[in-house]
Amino acid sequence: MTLLINNETAKELLSMHDCVEALEAAFKEEGQGSGANRTKSNIHIPTKDPDHWYRYCSIEGGLKEAGIAAIRLKSDIVSWPLYHGVRRELKYCVRPGSFCGLILLFSADNGELLAILNDGYVQHMRVGATAGVAARYMARKGASVVGMIGSGGMAETHLEAYSVVRAISRVKVYSPNREHRESYAKRMSQKLDVEVIPLGNPRDVVGKADIVATCTDANEPIIWADWLEEGMHLTCVRTYEVGEDIFQRADRYVAYRSAMALNHFTTPEDLRPFSLGGSRPSYMGLIERMPPGKRHHLKDVILGRVPGREKDQEVNVFDSEGTGVQFAAVAYKVYSLAREKGLGRELPTDWFLQNIRD
Repeated sequence: MTLLINNETAKELLSMHDCVEALEAAFKEEGQGSGANRTKSNIHIPTKDPDHWYRYCSIEGGLKEAGIAAIRLKSDIVSWPLYHGVRRELKYCVRPGSFCGLILLFSADNGELLAILNDGYVQHMRVGATAGVAARYMARKGASVVGMIGSGGMAETHLEAYSVVRAISRVKVYSPNREHRESYAKRMSQKLDVEVIPLGNPRDVVGKADIVATCTDANEPIIWADWLEEGMHLTCVRTYEVGEDIFQRADRYVAYRSAMALNHFTTPEDLRPFSLGGSRPSYMGLIERMPPGKRHHLKDVILGRVPGREKDQEVNVFDSEGTGVQFAAVAYKVYSLAREKGLGRELPTDWFLQNIRD
C-alpha cells in the first residue's frame, strides 16, 4: 500500500530534533558519495496577467543507505510586488492562500511508490533544520542570542532548529508588519520557553546577536555588511536578502546546494520574470571571487575536511538551495514514523502501476 501523508500528519510525526539528525546523516552520506541530487529545475510561462508568471519546479534526490529516491514538485503562480518598500516574491496555486507541492517517495529496492506527501510542513522543516545543522558547526559554542528578520513559517523552524543545536535564551524579531512580529514573539516564547522581543527596526534586531537569520520573501537586500559584528553567524533563506557587500565582509562562506537552479522559459530572452532580470548583482560571481579558503560546502564541514569556524571573532555566512536529498531524507523519516504509528491514508499501490511498458 502507498501512504498518502498530509501536512497535519507530518506535523504530528516529525520533531525538529529528528529532522536535524536525519538531515545531518543524509549530508554525511552525500559527502561520502552515496547520495545523489538532480539540480532544481524551473519552467517559467507567462500568464495573461503581465505581473504574474506560472512556475513549475522539480527537484530529485536519492540515498543509498535508506534505499530511497524522491521527487518534489511545485506548481505556482508567482508575482513580485512592492511591500513596505521592498520587492517580494509571492506565490499561490488556484487562489491566493492555497499552494500545490507534492513529494513522491520511491523504494530503490523494487521501484515501489512508497508515499505521496504534501510538501508544506516538510519544506519548512527541512530549510530550518539545514540551517540548524550549519549552526551546529559554524556558530560560536556559547551562542545564545538570535536576531530574526521575518516572522513566518521559515522564521519559526529556523528558531526551533537553532534551539536544538545551541542553548538559545533570547530572541529579537523584526517584521515590517507589527502584528506579525508581536504574534511571532508570543507564539515562539511560549513554544520554546525563551524570551522573544519584537522590535520595529531590523538593525536593532541584528545588533549584539550571536546568530542572525533572514527568513523573508524579500527579493532584494534587507541586511548589509555594516550591520554585522564580530563573531556573528548569518543564515539567509534567499541569497538576495543580503547585500552584496556581505560577501566581501565575510571571513567564511559555507553553502549547501547541488548547483544553481536551472531556469527554462517559453519566452524570448528579453521577456523574463522580475526574479531573474533587472539590475540585481550577480551573487554567484561575487561568491566565486571570494578566496577559495573562505568558501566551502556544508558536507565538507560536516565531514571535518574544513572547519566551520576557526575563531570566535570571525563573521561567517551560511546559504543554501533546496536539494532532492533533503526531501528524500525528511520524507523517508516521516514515512517511517507513519508506518510505525499506523498513520496516513493507505492507497492501493496497484493504482500507480500499469502493464504497458513505458
